[in-house]
Amino acid sequence: MRVPGDLARFHAGLAHLHARLEGAEAARERLATGKRFAAVSEDVTAAGRAMALRAELRVHEQYARNAADGAVWVDLADTTLQDVVGRLQRARELAVQGASSTNAAARPAIAAEIEALRDEVAGLANRRHLGRGLFAGFALDDAVSGSGGAWTYTGDLGTMERRVGDAETVEVSLTAHGVFGFAAGQDVFTMLDDLAAALRAGDQAGIRGGIDGIDAARERVTDGLARLGAAGARLEAEGVRIDGAILAGREELGDAEDVDFAEAVMELQLHEAAYEAALAAFARARHSSLVDFLR
Repeated sequence: MRVPGDLARFHAGLAHLHARLEGAEAARERLATGKRFAAVSEDVTAAGRAMALRAELRVHEQYARNAADGAVWVDLADTTLQDVVGRLQRARELAVQGASSTNAAARPAIAAEIEALRDEVAGLANRRHLGRGLFAGFALDDAVSGSGGAWTYTGDLGTMERRVGDAETVEVSLTAHGVFGFAAGQDVFTMLDDLAAALRAGDQAGIRGGIDGIDAARERVTDGLARLGAAGARLEAEGVRIDGAILAGREELGDAEDVDFAEAVMELQLHEAAYEAALAAFARARHSSLVDFLR
């Protein structure tokens, strides 16, 4: 008959066998999933490191999105100002034609085309992206408006920035207040209006002043393009840096979370061997107990 000591040894052997089985099952799961742990409790240190790495990755991924969004704003503004430069170049060509005495009869038609170019430039100044003006700052209204021959800047002086690092921001917008001459008291729209009026009146001094005004306006737009180009180059460089940080972070996260398959296979083999040995020992112990009982 089994005595209490035998029963205790039986339960101890059974518990040992169960522990070996759990170890083998855990090793199989790690090999199947490719992860070092399925729950934080299995490896608190590694799990904590993985959580910190994931948080850092999320920050860098947000920086990457910010840089990409900023690049869109910069590219749209750049394309728009390139179009403005084209309109101003055409206006200058027309003004030079109108300044010639041989084109006196054509001046009214030239003036009308200058006014059409003015309207096109106003449309470009009020171009929008995602419901917001490219050159209106933070304002929701158009950047510029004209009424009764008077032109005003209707945006605000806010400039959009995109954070691309813990202490790194890039300015990705310009305002029509600066780039179209309102800040200098020489807005391009009033200047083109004055040029059209000078052409109709045959005012040579006014026409020459209009040509100079176009040159000044084009220089301001070109300066704006240079600023956008610098912002775009910086965003590109920061994007490369951020992508590198994301790649390194993912590799480090993989080191923290992913199993070494060769190591995992060996671990599984050791657990299975330990389980087989425990099973054999348990079977022998039960057999010995039965023999003792029959005696």
